[in-house]
Amino acid sequence: GHCRCGQASYQVSQTPFNSGYCHCTDCRERSSSPCTSFMMDDKAAMQYNGKTDSYKDKGGSGAYLDIHRCSECGSVLFMDVHALKNVAAIPSATLEDQSHFKPTAHYWVSSKLPWFKIEDDLEQRPGPPRIPRELLNI
Repeated sequence: GHCRCGQASYQVSQTPFNSGYCHCTDCRERSSSPCTSFMMDDKAAMQYNGKTDSYKDKGGSGAYLDIHRCSECGSVLFMDVHALKNVAAIPSATLEDQSHFKPTAHYWVSSKLPWFKIEDDLEQRPGPPRIPRELLNI
């Protein structure tokens, strides 16, 4: 995947362990959209190229995130989720081949915008995704 201007990019060498749509207020406000789409993967399976900067923000679960973006165009490339061990959340819109995004669920539908209609058959969770216990930073 890559940013809008192409200056920063990443490669992932394995299939993400989670992919879905987030409806939490924080993601909606951060992206200025009714929901976001993302994949979660092991950071060790990722390679990054180009200049990025980062800032800290709080996610819908209350966990802090380090949000890494292209230092030229500002596109978000990935987020480190402090509550998870070595896991990156990657916005699916940055993928070069969109067919690699295979969502399995909608998350935080408890804070979904009332006018936004979900018209697929994916699981709808009121809160966060299910994360394997060994990835939790507890």
